[in-house]
Amino acid sequence: MNTAVRNLVALQDVELKIASLQKQISDVPVKIQSLQAELDRLKQEHDREVARSQELAKQRRTLEGGVDMLRTKLSKLKDQQSAVKTNKEYTAILHEIQMAEEQIRGEEDKILDIMEENESLEKALKAAEKGLKALCDTLQQDIRNQEKSVPELDAEIAKMHQTRQGVEAGIERELLGTYRKIAGARKGIALAEAREELCTACHIRIRPQVYADLLQTENIFTCDSCSRILFLRESL
Repeated sequence: MNTAVRNLVALQDVELKIASLQKQISDVPVKIQSLQAELDRLKQEHDREVARSQELAKQRRTLEGGVDMLRTKLSKLKDQQSAVKTNKEYTAILHEIQMAEEQIRGEEDKILDIMEENESLEKALKAAEKGLKALCDTLQQDIRNQEKSVPELDAEIAKMHQTRQGVEAGIERELLGTYRKIAGARKGIALAEAREELCTACHIRIRPQVYADLLQTENIFTCDSCSRILFLRESL
């Protein structure tokens, strides 16, 4: 392979690596935001379940207080029942006693429902607590790792810039200008591997004579379709 083309391939490889590292850095804030959002979601979901458990306990206490009041009322009604003197009064107080007993049963059913729900919720909270902590710890560590990766990536980019300068020094100015022009028009990809008579960048077939010359000579050839400089990877 033409030495100049080999240098261009090396330059493109370095620049693609730099672009990849820069993309990783630009992605860090998005990744951190996503991790933090997931962490917040898990915590909020846990907090909602805890709040629900507390609310159920509060409802139970309120209902139990109401039942105590109804039992007190029922006791008084039963005391009054023995003191009534007419059938009408007896019927009326008996109706009140029945109503109070029905209210008590209804409230006790509600208390049982709340107890069952809260028991299930507390079991679920207890079972999930250890796993939730481990998951939150993992997410927090992932966030720290993302934050730590930026200076490491910056350092690697700085090394790659030095490597690029060294490679550029071995390329003629005119050819480097051509490379830059093509790269600027082709999203940073100025060279394309030729493989099995195809340009692997645009996937258009290379003219047979051009491909034959590419295999046999060290001249520089470009793709008729995308204008990228062609090279053979096995010749590197």
